[in-house]
Amino acid sequence: MDALYPNNQVYPSVMMLHSAGKPMSRAFQLTFTSVAFVGRPSRNRRIIRGRVSMNAMAAGQAGSGRFIALEGLRGLAAVGVLLSHALFAVEPGIFKTMYPLAQAAWPEIGWPAQLLTLPPFSMLINGSFAVCVFFVLSGFVLTKSFADTGNASVLVSRAIRRIPRLGIPIAASIVFAGTIFAMGLMRNLEVAPLTGSIWLTWYYPSSITAATIAKEALYESLFLGKNKLNSPLWTMSIELVGSYLAFMFAFAARWFTFALVTVFAAALSFAIHIAYLPFALSFGVGVLLTRVSPAKWPHKAKIAILLAAIYLGGFSNDILYEPIIKLSPIDFNPLKDAMHCVGATFLVASVLALPSLQRAFSSYFFPLLGRLSFSVYLLHFPILCSLGCFVYLWTIQWGHAIAASSTVLIVLVTTIIAAVPFQRLVDVKSMEIAKRVDQYLRGFLRKTAEA
Repeated sequence: MDALYPNNQVYPSVMMLHSAGKPMSRAFQLTFTSVAFVGRPSRNRRIIRGRVSMNAMAAGQAGSGRFIALEGLRGLAAVGVLLSHALFAVEPGIFKTMYPLAQAAWPEIGWPAQLLTLPPFSMLINGSFAVCVFFVLSGFVLTKSFADTGNASVLVSRAIRRIPRLGIPIAASIVFAGTIFAMGLMRNLEVAPLTGSIWLTWYYPSSITAATIAKEALYESLFLGKNKLNSPLWTMSIELVGSYLAFMFAFAARWFTFALVTVFAAALSFAIHIAYLPFALSFGVGVLLTRVSPAKWPHKAKIAILLAAIYLGGFSNDILYEPIIKLSPIDFNPLKDAMHCVGATFLVASVLALPSLQRAFSSYFFPLLGRLSFSVYLLHFPILCSLGCFVYLWTIQWGHAIAASSTVLIVLVTTIIAAVPFQRLVDVKSMEIAKRVDQYLRGFLRKTAEA
């Protein structure tokens, strides 16, 4: 969703750190290398400056790997949402136990697809769980600097930047989707009856107008969670409200007990919408993680939490989870959301606690996916409903298995490729604009106070 280091601070270059005798960590060298091909050399510094904080650049410090690893985890979560939507479009039967009320009838699936319904595979394709990971990460990274320094101006700055930071990329993705729709390139309604995906029929009806596109781009998606043009945008209003909830939670937690603040957070989120309660609390849990040290936990506890994250991350109506479902006093859907949020909390804590996970998520392509995560999240659905569905229609002549596999692969590759220029031209620019808005407003308020 959001950048791991959203303040867009400007720090000395990597080469200056290196020449000063401070060796770069292997994880950061890999991160630096992975973004080297993103755009022209003149653009590279801007991308790096917009995404990496001093924590990640502090060579030799134990914390640097953890922050890069969290960005890698965010990238994996974005891919998880993409895979969830792509598979729901072409192989909806996989999600029969995850979303039992989504449609009345479910198509049968073969044994390869059935494997995806079991942990740990179910965790990797569970879009709801991935969204909870985003929310916990947002609560953590938006308030970590304040937890370390106690400087309230950090929270004020990030609160001011939040709307343009989120709103500009959201609007750009809606314009992107609206343009594809206006060109008549959406094919989801043709694929839906072939795959049995009722979910695909919810989007891009003929009733969409230019006014619909404009309203969603300007305010409805960010503030109201409307998603007629881009399915994943239902989370954006939660992300926005949850961010401000995290700021209040972090500020209050310095003077009040966690229990009191948790009650406050629950009451506020309940007032917003009861269905969003587990998601809203995910931000508060992320804030709590800034005030604990998972790395100091006993090793057996770390492993137990990781295994619990894998188990709960795939929570569904499957027989594996029957004991929890039977003991729960609440309905399945809110229980599912709650278990996914608990699993997401355990997963983020596991990455903070286990050096092996930090090395894994700090290596190879994970840091690059982290940089592209918000762009991948915003772009994949219109690409799925246009190019992806076209590929399915073209390849169905060779059988459903080939068509479904080809669709998922093409959507994954195309989205990552498209995310590179979107990240450079829209995502990074939104952070720069947000920074200017912050500087202007704080300068204006300062002059007003002095007058």
